[in-house]
Amino acid sequence: MTRRITAATIASAAAIGLAGVSSAAAGPSAKTYKATLTAVNPAATTAGVPKVAGRAELVDGKKRNTVSLHMRRLAPSTTYLWHVHEGSCAATGAPVAGWTYRTHTGANGTLSTDSSGVANTNGRSRTFNASPTKRYSVNVHVAVDTNGVTAGTIIACGDLKRSKSKQ
Repeated sequence: MTRRITAATIASAAAIGLAGVSSAAAGPSAKTYKATLTAVNPAATTAGVPKVAGRAELVDGKKRNTVSLHMRRLAPSTTYLWHVHEGSCAATGAPVAGWTYRTHTGANGTLSTDSSGVANTNGRSRTFNASPTKRYSVNVHVAVDTNGVTAGTIIACGDLKRSKSKQ
């Protein structure tokens, strides 16, 4: 009986030790950033989507970077543009190069809503490497002139913020 308990204790300790090494190796290498997107007014209101909202998640992993975008309260059956930008929503910089979006027009990702005004999409990059000295944001733009809002105008934005790790 004592041998079984000792063997079980050693096996359990070994399994816990291996799991700890595995999660330590995978955990710190990928950094997750999240954003809550809200309307940028007066453009969003003029474009007819005053309550547009959404969320984005960017995972900065070694050459396996991903960004996902989930939006709601957009115009039904409409295409928008989106991408990751350097800078914050208050001080937007240039789009970050190197992203390949699931669907795109030029360097811009495209986001197509369903009949309820909901849209989901994503992108990937092998070259993105978040700089600790820079800020990043995700923007959604109108793709065509809409109610007097010029194509390319930002209607929703969210600042990407580093998520707290669960360790």
